[in-house]
Amino acid sequence: MLLSKKLKILVTNQKGGVGKSSLSANLAAYFAIEKDQQTVLVDFDRQATSSQWVVHAKPHPKLRAESVSQVIHGGNRLSLFTARSTIRDAASKADVLITDITWSPVIGPDILDVFDLVLVPTSLSELELLSTIGLLRDLRMGLTKSGAPKLVLCPNKVHPFQRKFNAMAAQRFPVPFLLAPPITQSKEFEVHYQKDFIIRAGEPEVQTRFRQFCQAIEQAAAFVPNTLSANAKPAGTPATEAMRVLHERTQNAPANSPVVQPAFEQIPSIIRAKPANF
Repeated sequence: MLLSKKLKILVTNQKGGVGKSSLSANLAAYFAIEKDQQTVLVDFDRQATSSQWVVHAKPHPKLRAESVSQVIHGGNRLSLFTARSTIRDAASKADVLITDITWSPVIGPDILDVFDLVLVPTSLSELELLSTIGLLRDLRMGLTKSGAPKLVLCPNKVHPFQRKFNAMAAQRFPVPFLLAPPITQSKEFEVHYQKDFIIRAGEPEVQTRFRQFCQAIEQAAAFVPNTLSANAKPAGTPATEAMRVLHERTQNAPANSPVVQPAFEQIPSIIRAKPANF
């Protein structure tokens, strides 16, 4: 799939340990290495984990990273204006922009309108899902207004033998979302940290699963919510079955109510979704 326009992706969560930085660095590598897209990773985190991965790993001519952690953590209007300007400037010089931010209430949802996609990695433990739902409540205003970016929940660090997603199915989410295939837990991410990328050096099975995740993110970019129905598909690459069903389930939900309560089953390497029974 060739991108028809510049793509701006935000990867965020308010908790550490969900794999946000490893996802950011390796997703950037996918677009640069496999899709031949000029890709820049802008890292706003104080630890600069994702940008350090890109800077120190085996280089690729279409991949670069910037660490700008000092820009956003002031929490004042000037720092947020500077952050938006930094993002737009980086995006103007690339085909794909990936921005890594640990979310904080001082940032505010207005920054979301800079992006096309918002990726929220989360584990499937009940505690972390509740934290993720809290984050989505904070982001709701920015995710539900006209022209808002599409939200993609990204199950991460999923055990390879996990077959049930009961904790996720039991939750009610405050905003509609697309669901990416799970990224399975693997020591490969630790092995290749600051050395290389999963898409280029990972074990074949891990590499295949991560490629499927990345392809789903491409599909999310092509997903057109307003034109999708049971009898119509958007132009370009169609969304996965998981994306399509979740969107149809949320179309007619009241604006002030929880709008998603999916039920899930896993087949070999992708999550499919079906409407919950009410």
